[in-house]
Amino acid sequence: MSLWYQTRVPGTRFGYARYVGAVSGTIRRHVQFAKFETLPDRPGKRELLGGQLIELPPARQKHNQIAERIYLRLREILSEAGNRSRGEVHHEMGYLFEDGSWLQPDVSITDAGQLVEDYYLGPPALAVEIVAESNTADEIAGKVEVYLANGASEVWVLYPNRRQLWLHTHDGHADKHSVRLASSLLGGAVLDLVQLLA
Repeated sequence: MSLWYQTRVPGTRFGYARYVGAVSGTIRRHVQFAKFETLPDRPGKRELLGGQLIELPPARQKHNQIAERIYLRLREILSEAGNRSRGEVHHEMGYLFEDGSWLQPDVSITDAGQLVEDYYLGPPALAVEIVAESNTADEIAGKVEVYLANGASEVWVLYPNRRQLWLHTHDGHADKHSVRLASSLLGGAVLDLVQLLA
């Protein structure tokens, strides 16, 4: 274990697992958004889903590499299209919802002219969630529901271990893809899922 890691993560030689109390999955508790904003920084990811605080351990390298590939491909698609009806592509951007939920999809595309204060207000046009071992089925389903109920056009839920992506649309459809994905939101642009999951 590197000296850098030992000096920055409490728990000395036992690393992050001891730091979070040897819990490897989602840590949940009820929190209001005002309190959520004041929580101290710590390793990992935090979201607020319907008043429930979701705390996850730091994403692993493979997870981040997949997110980065998707981010770069979406930027390329929007750049080629020159279509300004979509906003910007983001990695780990925060979105605040009317019910106090605050979600941070792995990758997202905003709507052009989407309202923003300290955070984007309302859902992105596209939210991409990459499922990690620490995510629960309820948590992922809850996120999809919040995005779509608040006006997202599409939500992509990517399962790297199963090598498949589920595309959820605002009209209630969900389709499984394992080789290619053509998104109507992106003008029919095709994403090679095999390459993105490599």
